[in-house]
Amino acid sequence: MKAVHNRITYLVGLLSILILSGCTASPPQPNVSLNTNLLAREDVKVGIYYAAPEDKATTHIWGANCLICYGVASALTGGLDTHLESTISTEELDAIKELVHSKYSARFNNVQMVDLPAPLKEMKDFKDQLGFPEKDFRGLRESLDVEVLVIVQIGSHGAYRSFSNYIPNGDPQGYIGGLLYSVDLNTNAYLQYLSIDEKVQPTGEWDEPPRYPSVTTAYYQAVENAKQKIEKSF
Repeated sequence: MKAVHNRITYLVGLLSILILSGCTASPPQPNVSLNTNLLAREDVKVGIYYAAPEDKATTHIWGANCLICYGVASALTGGLDTHLESTISTEELDAIKELVHSKYSARFNNVQMVDLPAPLKEMKDFKDQLGFPEKDFRGLRESLDVEVLVIVQIGSHGAYRSFSNYIPNGDPQGYIGGLLYSVDLNTNAYLQYLSIDEKVQPTGEWDEPPRYPSVTTAYYQAVENAKQKIEKSF
């Protein structure tokens, strides 16, 4: 039932994208290396919030831009979806959270995990401008008693497969996508911003149910690549 709900949500989003396709998109936020000038004090209070993925690992389909096309694409990945949803745990994603915590703890004396008073998507919007997040986090300075808020957000994980309508462009790839960013709660400006979009091509035959070993291995390699990228961002 959850998988069906996810598919319906995707289709609604797809229709919205098609309707709005004539609008001018904002330029993407570039990566921002950790600002060590503004974070020169070792006693700065840092809070880390981990936003876990809302859904289980699955195959994320791209390019099947019609309802029938998406239905065909979804059918082609159904067996892989079942495998990913039932076997991929959150243990590796928890390791990403711990990695970020350890990197900040190595620099600062006052680092803690925090919970937000409301989900990210429900927070007040901020001005649409490069160098600033879409949400206004400034009110959290007093309520969380921190000066810098770090967000570790894993949005998608499992596999990724590209289509041209209903025709696959290639094999499913191991995949993890998300964001790592830190915000100055005085100004709401980014102190760090890292986009995570790791795809790994499986080795050999991918369509080997029920365990899909090649895609599974590619997924874990994608997670390792994401961790290495995070390491280099500090």
